[in-house]
Amino acid sequence: MAPFREIVGHEQPLRVLQGALAARRMHHSLLFFGPDAIGKRRVATALAAALNCAAPREADACGECASCRRIDKGSHPDVTLVTLEKTMIPIDAIRRVRQEASYFPYEGQRRVFIVDPADRMSIDAQNALLKTLEEPPASSMLILVTSRPMHLLPTTRSRCQQIAFGILPAETIAPHLARLRGLTAQDALRAARLSGGRFGAAMELDLAAHDESLAALLGALGHLVKNRAREAALDDVAAFGDDTAEIASSLAMLDGIVRDMLVLEAGGDASLLIHADRADQLRTLAAALAPEGAGGEALLAMADRIETAREDLERNVNRKLLLETLLFDLHAPGASAPSARS
Repeated sequence: MAPFREIVGHEQPLRVLQGALAARRMHHSLLFFGPDAIGKRRVATALAAALNCAAPREADACGECASCRRIDKGSHPDVTLVTLEKTMIPIDAIRRVRQEASYFPYEGQRRVFIVDPADRMSIDAQNALLKTLEEPPASSMLILVTSRPMHLLPTTRSRCQQIAFGILPAETIAPHLARLRGLTAQDALRAARLSGGRFGAAMELDLAAHDESLAALLGALGHLVKNRAREAALDDVAAFGDDTAEIASSLAMLDGIVRDMLVLEAGGDASLLIHADRADQLRTLAAALAPEGAGGEALLAMADRIETAREDLERNVNRKLLLETLLFDLHAPGASAPSARS
């Protein structure tokens, strides 16, 4: 947990929250939405600390009192994180929130329940929460955190004050990464770019592991331009990893690689790339996959096909079959354009 003043970026959401704290007009139900791993839960925890801090500082937590330290450790009895049990937030967990929200705080000023990721509540769980969202006890607050607000029921969203969070410029993130992670300025900027402006993701990014995965995926793309049997492309399935999380990460990385090649094919500067350090290799691949005169159609088809695979992965299809089909579709003998439906 960090107080508001130590949070990187998100000036507008913090201004809204601190203004409400200072005016003592905080809404009882909040919906924080924005891309994954950008710090939404971090802000929610900072808000819980500010509400319960024993020595608040100008609508902010002190970060040092017993209450702040316990919230930081996840052991404060009045601050509860409700998160996934396997793949969903079950209705029983929401029923417990509904019951506990009716209790007075044990030792703080406000009971705070953070539900993250809120979009993983079932329809029944969301319906069970509606009454509490609409009329929670004065001593309780609910904060729903999600990267997919449209997966929530309209009735759920309408009962909350909605606060949007966005990605941050890499140049904003990089100095903080260098300081907090002990990275060089070059590696900090690279981590910031690779995370897509998501500070939480940049803090957790393992650059060595990323480089290993990137090399495997670039190798798989290199095979697409070689004149070999399409079935041979299936040998590259292992480049994507084994479990769902690894495959999702690899597909996102592959999507970024192809979009970098689109930038280069369109004549964009290398500084605009996610993988700027691989510009020469990507330029060579782009030239092979999108020959002169093709207008980038081959790369656009690849990007569309990868996006379809990412959507299919969320539907829990057979992972091995998904990857085999993707590679089979992307493979292009010689210089012909890969088809999304071949």
